[in-house]
Amino acid sequence: MVKKSSTLNIKGILTIIAGILLNLTNGSIFLWGTINIYVTSYFRQKNDPDLSLSIGGAVFPLMTVAFATGVPLGIKGIKLFGQARYILLISTTISSLLVIFSSYAEKFYQFAIIYGVLNGIAAGCICFIPIYMGYLHFPNHKGLVSGINTCGFSFCAFLFGLLFTKLVNPDGLLQNSNSDGYSYFDSDSISVAQNVPEALRIIGYIFLSVSVLASLLVFYHPNQIGEEEKRLKKQLQLAQQEKNHFQENLISIEQEIKQAECNNEQNIKQFQDQQTQLQNKQQLNKHSQEILIQNQQIIIQKIKISEIEEQILQEKIEISHKKDEQTSKTYANQIIIDDILCNQENATNVKDKQTKEKDFQKMLEQMQNENQNHNKKQHINANVHENEINNQFAQEDLTKKEKQVKEELQIAKKKQEEIDDLDKLGAPNILTALKQPKFYLSIFLAILCLSFGSLINANYKSIAKDYGFKSDSFQTLVGSLAGIANGISRPIWAGLLDKFKYKNLLILVICLQIATCLSLQATNQSMAFFAIWIFLIQFCYGGVLGMLPAFSTQLNGVKIGSQLFGFYFYGFSIASLIQFILVLELKKEIGFNNIFYVCLGQLILALVIINYFQFKIKWSKYYLVQKQETLKTQSNDHIEINIFSSEKNQLKLTVTNSQ
Repeated sequence: MVKKSSTLNIKGILTIIAGILLNLTNGSIFLWGTINIYVTSYFRQKNDPDLSLSIGGAVFPLMTVAFATGVPLGIKGIKLFGQARYILLISTTISSLLVIFSSYAEKFYQFAIIYGVLNGIAAGCICFIPIYMGYLHFPNHKGLVSGINTCGFSFCAFLFGLLFTKLVNPDGLLQNSNSDGYSYFDSDSISVAQNVPEALRIIGYIFLSVSVLASLLVFYHPNQIGEEEKRLKKQLQLAQQEKNHFQENLISIEQEIKQAECNNEQNIKQFQDQQTQLQNKQQLNKHSQEILIQNQQIIIQKIKISEIEEQILQEKIEISHKKDEQTSKTYANQIIIDDILCNQENATNVKDKQTKEKDFQKMLEQMQNENQNHNKKQHINANVHENEINNQFAQEDLTKKEKQVKEELQIAKKKQEEIDDLDKLGAPNILTALKQPKFYLSIFLAILCLSFGSLINANYKSIAKDYGFKSDSFQTLVGSLAGIANGISRPIWAGLLDKFKYKNLLILVICLQIATCLSLQATNQSMAFFAIWIFLIQFCYGGVLGMLPAFSTQLNGVKIGSQLFGFYFYGFSIASLIQFILVLELKKEIGFNNIFYVCLGQLILALVIINYFQFKIKWSKYYLVQKQETLKTQSNDHIEINIFSSEKNQLKLTVTNSQ
């Protein structure tokens, strides 16, 4: 057992390490905030001079929608292939190749489709698989597993953001302002834009090599999705085989019955033939017997005739010899009349009854000389004895009631523990989870909490430029710090979920976001404060994203929550779309500082929702209904099996009797 558990822990640790590497090379969605300015500048100088940075920002919400679409596909891929590493190998290879292929796009819309849509779907397939497998290996540390995995997802923006900037702008050239209110790499810094395709290919090759190796470190777990279904299918197959075996036995029994009926018919026919032959023989024997009897009677008659003739001759001889003899007759009668009668007289002597009555009267004399105090004492002792008996009965009754109450409490406690265990299992199926209003409310809450962070993540370079921080190296440094904050925040916040309630942590995150949202515009006086505030905003933003997988599994269970996590990324994509529309429509008119107040309203609404709604669902009632239906089905199946067994036994008895 020790060896087995240690082996599972090693596999789980390797799976976590693989998850970090996979998400590190799969975080191209967060890399877009860094490379947007370079890619947009590249297509402006190529063949689309009217392309603006705000339109380029559309890739981010487009990519989040595609990403959310790919998340459930990855989980289903585990069920399809039976091994998480297989779907990861396929998805990582496709995702990395798409990054490389996007460098050959001639139009921006082609790039948006390849890098944004197709790569987004492939990245979504990859993202949640290592998190889900980590949950299975470490079921008591879901928050920490989620945070560590998504940490790598965010560090992609830090590591590869720095690498991409170094590849495209090694000399630190500055952007040039444009009439649309944004700055681009053109004219004297056009070489930066021209380096974009080669930089994309280099990053794509790095993604491919690292992710393929990391996919091999994700290990199988017997409780992963689809395995229970496989086990049930095997049981169903065995049941079907047993059923087929029964049917074959039934067919063989029917054949035996038919054979027995044929044998019976043949035996009856043979018996009838034998009976006919026997009757013929009997008739012959009877005829011969009659002839013999006739011959016998003739012989007997002849014998009688001869005897009569002999008797006549003897009489004639006696008459001749006894003519001279005198005949005398003698008669003797003997009469016995006397009988001997014996009369005996019985003499009975009746003894005299002795009636002697013995009168023993015991005189119970009460002591008249006893004191009245002694009588009172006896009376008191009698009452005390009676009270003691009553108290004893009452105590016994009380003990019985206490014992009964304790037993009822234990039964109620066991039922409550059973209900709690069923609630922890989560939703019984996806359809049931999708019918819960709290599920959609949780997605709406995620949208409200992510809008401000999405705005900063996609536009921090433009905000820095508006605040007067135009240096590309500083902007890249801010982006790298944002990536670090986004990365390290996830294991911190998600790890706290294992010890604290999601509600309390989310309230803290929202309050921090409100504070930074109100004070961000005051950082335009200092580069250091601006960098620190962006770090704090992304720290909170990454915390919300890092807690979402754990929140999904807490609300819906591990298996169903893992499959529904993609819906929360749809919320993430909606939040990204909201910030895109705000920037596209309102940036020129009211500026970023006033857009922050719109985000402030969203955060306050999120604070109200998390305080007044309890995000827990009683899943036990659905399992109890299923249990009752299962018991009914099993009882019906048991009755059918008994009927089938009785019919089978009757058939066997019929065959035995016929044979």
